[in-house]
Amino acid sequence: MQYHIQTDPIWEAFKSGCDCPLCEIYAASEARLVGQYLDEAVMAPEFRVEVNKYGFCREHIRKLFAGKNKLGLALQLHTRMLSVRSVISPCKSYKQAVKQADELEKTADTCVICRTVDEMMLRYARTIAQMFTNEEEFRNVFSKSNGFCIPHYILLLRESNKAGGLTQKYLTELTYLQNRSLDRTANALERFTNMFDYRNAGSAVKPDPETVPAAIKKLKGRIL
Repeated sequence: MQYHIQTDPIWEAFKSGCDCPLCEIYAASEARLVGQYLDEAVMAPEFRVEVNKYGFCREHIRKLFAGKNKLGLALQLHTRMLSVRSVISPCKSYKQAVKQADELEKTADTCVICRTVDEMMLRYARTIAQMFTNEEEFRNVFSKSNGFCIPHYILLLRESNKAGGLTQKYLTELTYLQNRSLDRTANALERFTNMFDYRNAGSAVKPDPETVPAAIKKLKGRIL
């Protein structure tokens, strides 16, 4: 069968033993896109049109600025700046002011990198469901995974119908993995908090510093 996207990153992420394979895929896809917008995309007309239209969010401007091509970033910011400037004109009334504000707000927080990687993640979620249906080896790997962050779990639920005739089996396995993962994270948090109970003072076992970051990633995805 034909998949929506290359499957190698899916195999690698699910075999890595991480807490959310889709977060691994997202991070790798995002890194490639950031590199692209500091390299060949800088002067490519089709990319510049998208940059002018959507710009970059705060997080991706920060990552682009941390890169080594300040000239490439400056060129893209310059044309994006001109695109934003074209919307601004003298306001002769409150109605015009609100209209201008609404027009600016449409792309104030948009991001060409976010749009692209989100589209890629949608295709990955669909492909995962298809692989579950069509590849027994992948089903075995899937069943050994550690669940997903909540945002990516939601994405997998929404695209679960792409599993076709095995949708119910896919959902059963998916929800089981997620509940097991959340139970494990909740238990780790409970152990962490109990370490601060005065009754455990002097215990040789110390709180695991990775407990809270792991819980944040499970609830919100990779934001740290």
